[in-house]
Amino acid sequence: MFNAIKKQIPNLFTLGNLSCGVFAIILISDSQFEKAAWLILLATLLDFCDGLIARFLKVSSEQGKQLDSLSDLVTFGVAPAIMLYVFGIHNHLGYEKFAFILLAALSSYRLAKYNLDTRQTTSFIGVPTPITGIMVASWAFIRVSHPAVFESIFANGLNFVLFCVTISILLVLEIPLPALKLKKGKLKDYWQQIMLLSFTIITVSIFHWFAVPIIYCFYVLSSVIINFATNKKK
Repeated sequence: MFNAIKKQIPNLFTLGNLSCGVFAIILISDSQFEKAAWLILLATLLDFCDGLIARFLKVSSEQGKQLDSLSDLVTFGVAPAIMLYVFGIHNHLGYEKFAFILLAALSSYRLAKYNLDTRQTTSFIGVPTPITGIMVASWAFIRVSHPAVFESIFANGLNFVLFCVTISILLVLEIPLPALKLKKGKLKDYWQQIMLLSFTIITVSIFHWFAVPIIYCFYVLSSVIINFATNKKK
């Protein structure tokens, strides 16, 4: 009986992640973007905890893995995609606003691929869905703190489409990226994570919420440069 209950504890956190995503969608439909963004951030914490707790309790399972992906699709794929769509409506975009569907579609594709891709056990290939979802959610705060920057992307049809296409393709592009979760190993093995953490602390202290898309770009570009330099040496 106790073992059966113990196995469900990580799933409760995963379902909490899913619930945050569902409520975020409801809030987005009511144009309460900042509250929705906070829920997506809360879901990120729950998403981190479910795997951590599963490993601690030694109850990791295939069902939990699939449930996690389904929850991530709702919270970090569908909810941010709908946020983009409503941003487009508010800024009076035409057919360009339908570019939002790419984020939902390729998030689904990435998560399905991730569950089968044995190459992504210690690192990522393509930008993880939660990171993309957080980056999109951050624009709920940036629209208030940096309205001119927000409008330059979300009130311009071409820029909006380019934004949606770029972040969606990066989900499935074959770019090796460092995993953000630390596992057993020497400290020197995590120099990329340490570099990213240092950059994050400095950037957040200067730019606050606007730091999130900057960190996202740094995470991707630095990985591309490091991989290019590494492959060139071979």
